[in-house]
Amino acid sequence: MNIKNIINNRLPARSFARNVITLMTGTTFAQALAVLVSPIITRMYSPENFGVFALYTSILGVLAVGACLRYELAIVLPEKDQDAANLLALSIIVCCGMAGLILSLVAVLRVPVANLLGAPELALWFWFLPLSLVTTGLFQAFNYWSTRQKQFRRLATRTITLSTVTAGAQIGNGAIFNCGSGCLIGGSILGQLTATGLLACQIGKNEGKLLKSYIVGSNIKRMLARYKDFPIYSSWSGLLNSASIMLPALLLGYFFTPVVVGYYALGHRVLALPMGVIGNSVSQVFFPRATEARRSGGLDRVTFNLFKRLLEIGFVPMMLLTIVAPDLFALVFGYQWWTAGEYVRWLSLWLIFVFISSPLSTIYLVLERQKIGFVMDAVMFCTRLLVLIIGGLMGEPLFTIAMFGITGAILWFLNCTYILFMAGVPIKQVCVAILQRVIIAIPFAFVPLIVLHIFDNSTAFVLAGVVSGLGFIVYQLFRIGKAGELI
Repeated sequence: MNIKNIINNRLPARSFARNVITLMTGTTFAQALAVLVSPIITRMYSPENFGVFALYTSILGVLAVGACLRYELAIVLPEKDQDAANLLALSIIVCCGMAGLILSLVAVLRVPVANLLGAPELALWFWFLPLSLVTTGLFQAFNYWSTRQKQFRRLATRTITLSTVTAGAQIGNGAIFNCGSGCLIGGSILGQLTATGLLACQIGKNEGKLLKSYIVGSNIKRMLARYKDFPIYSSWSGLLNSASIMLPALLLGYFFTPVVVGYYALGHRVLALPMGVIGNSVSQVFFPRATEARRSGGLDRVTFNLFKRLLEIGFVPMMLLTIVAPDLFALVFGYQWWTAGEYVRWLSLWLIFVFISSPLSTIYLVLERQKIGFVMDAVMFCTRLLVLIIGGLMGEPLFTIAMFGITGAILWFLNCTYILFMAGVPIKQVCVAILQRVIIAIPFAFVPLIVLHIFDNSTAFVLAGVVSGLGFIVYQLFRIGKAGELI
C-alpha cells in the first residue's frame, strides 16, 4: 500500500488532520523552495538590494494588517453563507478604498519617507505599494472565504504558485534586466498577482454564481455595522503583533551590537520556522471547526482536545532542543554560533506557548471577544518593550534574552489559560494536562544527558537529543494517524 492510500485510509477527506496536512504541504514546499533558490538569488543581488526589498516588504506587511480593516476575519463566523458573501464583498470594497488612500499618501510622502529610511531609490517603487496592498488584501479576503468553505487544497495551491512564480520571476528579472532591488520587488508583485488571481478564478468558477446571487448593497451595510468591532479592535491587535515581531531586533540593535541581533535572529528563525508551518496550518483549519463547535455546543471539547494535541506534539521536542541547543548550533552552524543556542534555551520557553496559543487565539474571534484580545496584545507588547529596555540599560544581552523568554512564557501561558477558560475548559483540567506532559517528558530529557555522561562527546549528545525528539514526533504522528483525527 503506497503512502497516498495510507493517508486516504487513515485520514478521511475534509477531516481536521487531513486539512492541516494539505495546508502544511503547500507551506513546506514554499519554505523548501525559498531555501533551494537562496544560493542563486544571493549571487544575483547585493545586500543593498535585499535591504531595499526588505524595507518595501516590511512597510507592506504593516499596511496589509489594515488592508480590509480586519473584516475578512469575520467571513468565517456567520451561520449563513449569504452574510459571509456580503462580508467578502465588504472586504474587497474596503481593500480597494485603502489602496486608493495609500496611493494618495505615496504621491505626497514617497520621497521624504524614502530619504528618512536611508533608501532614496524606494521612492520610485513606492508607487507599486497600492498594487501590492490590493493583491495582499484580496488574498486575505479570499483566504477566509476558502477557509469557510474548507477549500484548503486551493489555498495550498495558491501558496505553491506564489513561491514558484516569485522565485522564478526574481531569478529571471535578475538575469535579464539586472535592475537590482526593483527586480526583487517586481518578482514579488508578479507572484502575488498570479497567485491571488488564480485563487480568485477558482472561487469564481466554484462559487461565483452563489456569490453573485447573495451580494446586496443593503446587506453589505448591515455587515459593516454588525462586525464593527473587527476594525476597531482587531486592526490594532494586528498592528501590535506586527510591531512585536520587529521590536526585539530593533531594541537589541539599539542597546547592543549587530552580533547580538544576529544571534537572536538565527535562534528565533530556527525555532519559529517549523513551529510556524504547523501552527499556522492548524490555526486556519481550527477557525471554521471552532465556529461550528460553538453553534453545536462542543467548543470546550474541541478546544481542549487541540490544546492537548499541540502540547503532546510540541513539549518534548522543545524540551530536548532546550537541553542540546548550544551544542547543536555549534555543530550545525559553527562554534561561533554557540551563543545563539544559549539564546534558544530561553526563547523556547516563550515559543512553546506561542505554538500552542496561536491556533487557539481564534477563539477571541469565534466568541467575538476582540476587545479582550486587544487588551491582551497591548499588555504583552508593553511588557516586552519594558523588559527589553530594562535589559538593554543593564547592558547584559543574555540576561535580556532570558527575561524576554521568561516573561513571554508567563504571559502566553496566561493567555492560553484564559482562552481555554473562555471556551469553557476548567483551569484545573488545563493544569493537569500540562503536568501530565511534564511527567511524560522527563524520561526523554535523560536520554541525551545519559549519552553525554557515557561518551563525553558533544556530537553524540546532540544526536541523542535530535533522534529522541524526531522519534517522539513520529510516534505522535503515528498516534494521530491511528486515531484518524487530530482533535
